[in-house]
Amino acid sequence: MIIQNKYIVLSRFIHREVHGSLKLGFIAILVLILQSCTKTVTKPFQTIKGDPTEQLALWKERNISNYEMTMKIYCNCIQGRVGPHHIVVENDKIKTVNDLPYDSTITGPIQTINELYDFIEIGLASNPYSHSLDYNSTYNYPQKIYFDFSELIADEEVGYEITEFKVL
Repeated sequence: MIIQNKYIVLSRFIHREVHGSLKLGFIAILVLILQSCTKTVTKPFQTIKGDPTEQLALWKERNISNYEMTMKIYCNCIQGRVGPHHIVVENDKIKTVNDLPYDSTITGPIQTINELYDFIEIGLASNPYSHSLDYNSTYNYPQKIYFDFSELIADEEVGYEITEFKVL
């Protein structure tokens, strides 16, 4: 009977040790898996080359309401929206896009420089996750605009690039 009790005690000890080791092994594997799933968070970029309020004041001071430009839109959009678009603006209203009368049902909404300044103001007020703004040093229009409004939402980023700007 004593020998039988020793085997029972020994088998329980082994079961507890093996079972405990399995628990410990499972926990270790779970920790490793969870660590591999963690995301390294980097600080978002916030680049503004030129104060937006000052740049807008300088732009308005120039009183430019007739101009042409090429605009490329960076978004998760259809190709017709992205461009590049050759835009002619007269009296601060879009007259033509790609040498055709402006029709937002074809190109989607296209912004004038003043409307891009409105977009910048709204974008900055919304406390975006990251953004980048760069202004033309001659005419003070925004030549590069980029906003990522939320770190947690994919494909909501929007950007604009203005090139070939010419006063008419």
